[in-house]
Formats: sequence, structure tokens, C-alpha cells
Amino acid sequence: MQRNEDAPARAVGRRLLLAALLAAVGVGAYLPIAHAGFVWDDDSFLTGNALIRASDGLRRFWLTTQPNDYWPVTSSTLWLEWRLWGMHAAGYHLTNLTLHIGEGLLLWAVLRRLRVPGAYLAALLFTVHPVNVESVAWIAQRKNLMAMLFSLLSVLWFAAGTKAASETAPVSESRLFNRWLCLSLGAFVLAMLSKGSVATLPAVLALLLWWRGRLVGREWLRLVPFLLVAVLLAAVNVWFQRHGALSTIRSASSAERFLGAGAVVWFYLYKAIWPVSLVFIYPAWQIHAADPLWWIPLIAAVTVTAFLWRHRNDWGRPLLVAWDYFVLTLIPVLGFTDVYFMKYSLVADHYQHLALIGVVALAGAGWARWEHRVGGLWPRAAAAGLVICFAALTFRQCGHYADLETLYRSILEKNPSSWIAHNNLGILLQNRGHTDEAIGHYREALRLKPDYAEAHIDLGNALLQLGKPEEAVMHFDAALAVDSDYAREAHLNLGHAWFQTGNQTEAVAEYRAALKIDPEYSEAHFSLGNAFYSLGHFEAAVTEFRAALKTAPEDADALNNLGSALVRAGRPREAIPEYERALRLRPGDASTIANLKRAQSAAEAK
Repeated sequence: MQRNEDAPARAVGRRLLLAALLAAVGVGAYLPIAHAGFVWDDDSFLTGNALIRASDGLRRFWLTTQPNDYWPVTSSTLWLEWRLWGMHAAGYHLTNLTLHIGEGLLLWAVLRRLRVPGAYLAALLFTVHPVNVESVAWIAQRKNLMAMLFSLLSVLWFAAGTKAASETAPVSESRLFNRWLCLSLGAFVLAMLSKGSVATLPAVLALLLWWRGRLVGREWLRLVPFLLVAVLLAAVNVWFQRHGALSTIRSASSAERFLGAGAVVWFYLYKAIWPVSLVFIYPAWQIHAADPLWWIPLIAAVTVTAFLWRHRNDWGRPLLVAWDYFVLTLIPVLGFTDVYFMKYSLVADHYQHLALIGVVALAGAGWARWEHRVGGLWPRAAAAGLVICFAALTFRQCGHYADLETLYRSILEKNPSSWIAHNNLGILLQNRGHTDEAIGHYREALRLKPDYAEAHIDLGNALLQLGKPEEAVMHFDAALAVDSDYAREAHLNLGHAWFQTGNQTEAVAEYRAALKIDPEYSEAHFSLGNAFYSLGHFEAAVTEFRAALKTAPEDADALNNLGSALVRAGRPREAIPEYERALRLRPGDASTIANLKRAQSAAEAK
């Protein structure tokens, strides 16, 4: 009798031990990210995001159209963490890893609730799977982690809610909603407000109901609120993305999009099964509808679906559920609609973060069946070996996210045709003073993509640094010719080039052209002020420096130059407070101190 009473306690203790093991293995696999930095767009999403720094950022994330995307739950976590970690990347990495381990534990709970055999192995494989490194080590992919966490909670509570409904009364007589279903809907709302790519969850829930043989009329009604939330918030996400879009991400016909979608499914399945040679930016695909080879993946995907559907009532049912889940969760990233990252590559590891569950769940179930049939040591040794292998690959993959230079060089090692990696590495090298090496990368980026306006501008700036303004003008003109979206920057830099040649009149014309495109462009106002100053038009220079400070009030250089223009305009008393403001922003600056003393002397002389 005592033995039976102790059984539940032992079961709980065993689950806690297994949970601790999963967490420990996850931490060990991701240990290198403790020393990783900020990469890719972590600057625009976090470190350089004015809304993250703003005291009223939370309100603006939730209630305004100022963010680039409407993911206020994710943005709110980063806003709060900024107050804790600031520019220390380790804190954000720790949070991402904690969320990922939480995903693994929740996946275990969901699969157990759904009575999927091998649930623990599936969760363990998911936690250490190398394709997830991109979602964990890249801080800006917090959105992936948050969205999946809430999606798993939604599935867990939905399963509990439908089970509770069936136990209280027959399906036809049970209450339409209960507290578990309300919690599930709430979790789905939070998932959508973390990242809109989880909009296919209602279809996933319908698939789970069908698998459990409960997809009858009344069950369909339970899915209606989820569908309404998905449609409404997906529309909001699309509006935000189009509202902030500057250019076309990619041009593709309907046929090319369908052919690409077929290939994408098999690419992700291949990487899920054989996760080697992972790269942050994969080579771009050139899809041609006239090429018969591009039709094979799509035809194969349709054939597999039809074959499994034919055997849906016998051995093919679990395979069909796993396959359908995998494809359903990939729909937002199959290329039917464009995601910004598709500008560089149609596929990316972080796109299959949610879909991977279908593969590891099927693997866990298959392993459980094998272990049940043969028993003994071999199945467990094979499972342990696979987990260790994946963990080792993950550990190595994490090293690519140590810093920006490491990431760019790792991309170019496996994908030397990545024009964006060449250009971004060039910018990094130029900022470190390695201008000659940077120019080599800019030229390679332009060889790979001749219409790359940003590379023309960056190369032009590098040439200006080397004192070659005439050659720089050619690249700024080329940027204007190939992409009007960069006209503002091209005109500004053309102004710099003419200024360097001593042609102040042409410089003024280019700065004014930039301001015609964007009247609040502080850099153009600042540069125009410098041009006027060099021409001896000091009052005009004062006007431009003041205009620059309206949008960049903490620009110490603009304050210093404003003071100098006021002195030369015969207004030294007005210059003194401008120099003092500059010194508060940049204490101890020798040039500003000297200028302040001259202004004070001139004011006294008056």
C-alpha cells in the first residue's frame, strides 16, 4: 500500500530530474553565447532603437504606428531589459536561452498531453537542434522565441480545454468554451503580438482535433475566435510591414513563388534531418519556371501529401499529421508573401523554428516504437548519441555569433556570393581604419550585384577617405541611377565629394537636393551649414546648424559649429551658450574649450 502511495511522488521527482537534465544540456550546448555580442539588425531592433530608449516607449509600441512592426509583446520585453542590461549583450542572450529552454519544457508537456510517444526525446532534440541557434543567438529573434512560447501554451491549454469539454458531456452537448479554451485564446493573442508568423495556429489546432477524431461541427465553432484573431492581427502586421517598406523585396511571378515554395519545404526538411553546413545567409535561388528541375520539389510535395492522405485511416495517419503540421507552420515563410530577409535569401534557419516540432515529434515517436519493440541498450544509446551530436553542432554553430566580423566572415566562408555580407564587412573594416580591405569587399559586392546602391555609396565614401573625390562622384552618380530610394544619401555624399574638391557651389546644390527629399535631414543641414561657412555666408550657416539641431539636439559638432558661425557673424554672446551645451555633451573637448574662450574674449571686447 505504501508503495502505491509513493508512486505519484516518484513520478513527479522523475519528471523534475528530466526537466533539470534538459535544461542542463541546453545550457551546455549554448554556452558560447554567454560571450556573444550584437549582430545583424540587433542595432535597429534594440541598441539603436529610439523607442527602446524612450521613457514612453511602451505606450508607443502598443498604441502608435511608429514601430516598424507591430510586435508589442516582444518589444516590451526588450524595453524592460534595456533598463537592466543596457548595452551588455550577455543579459539579452541569457533571456533568449531561458526562453528557449522554456520552449523545450513546454513542448515536452504538450506532446505528453497529446499522448505522443517519445515526447521527452523530441523535446530534448528540439532544445539542442542546431537550426535553432539562429533564433537563440540572434537577439532580434526574441520575437521567434516569444511567439513559439505562447503558441505552445495555447496548444497545451486548448488540448486541456477540449479534453475537459469531452469529459463533462458528449461533444454535441458540452459547453462551447471553458476557462482552458479562454486561456488558450489569450495565449494565442500574445503569440500574435510577439510575431505574426504564428497566424497558422488555428489550422494546427484543427489538425490536432482531426487527429484525435473530434473535428465535428461544434468543435469547428471553438476555432472561430482563433481564426478571427489570426486574420485581424495578420492584417495589422501586413499593414505595418507595407507602411514601413522602402523598396520591393523581390520580384517573382506566381509560378515562381509556387515552385520556390515546393523547394523550400524540402530544404527545411533536409536541414532538420541533416543540420550541417548551416549558414546565416544561404545562396540566393534563381527560380525559372521553364526549367523542369524546379517542378520536381513541388510535384514531390503534392505526391507525398496525396499518398499520406490515402492512408490517413491506417499507418499513414501520424505521418500525415507531422507532414501537414510541418507544411502549415511554414506557410508564412514559403515565399507566397515576402519577408524582408528574403531580399538576401529565400530560406533562413530561423524560419523553421516552429515547423521543426513536426520533425522532432515524429522522430521521438519513431524512436519510442523502436525502443518498445527491441528494448535493450541500443535504442537508448542511439538517442543519447544523437542528442550529443546535435549539442556539439549547436555549440560550434554558436561560435559564429561571437560578433559582427565573425558572423560576416562565416557567411562568406560558406556563401562567398553573399553581396550583403561583403558590403557589411566592408563597412565594419572601414570603421576600424582598414579602408583598403573594405574597398575590396565593396567592389566584390558590386561585382555580384551591380545595381546595389548602398555599395556604390559605401565605396564612394571609402574613396573620399582616400582622397579620391572624382572617382567617388562616379559611384554616387551610379547610386542615383540604379535606386531612387537612396537618392537622399547619394545627394548628401555627392555634396561631400564636391566639397572635398573645393567646388562649394556644387556641394550646396547637392545638399539642397537631399533636403528637398527630406527637409528634416539633420546631416544635410549640418553639411550645408559647413558649406555656407566655408563660403563666408555665416548667417546662412547659423540657420542650417540650428535646423540640424532641431532633429539632432545632442549633436556636439553642430553646437560647436553653430557657435563658430555666430562668432563669425558678429554675435559672440549668443555663441557662448552653444559652446557650453557642446561641452556638457562632450566634456573636456580641447577644440570647443578654445572656441569658448575666444567667444568670451570677443564678447568682452564688445
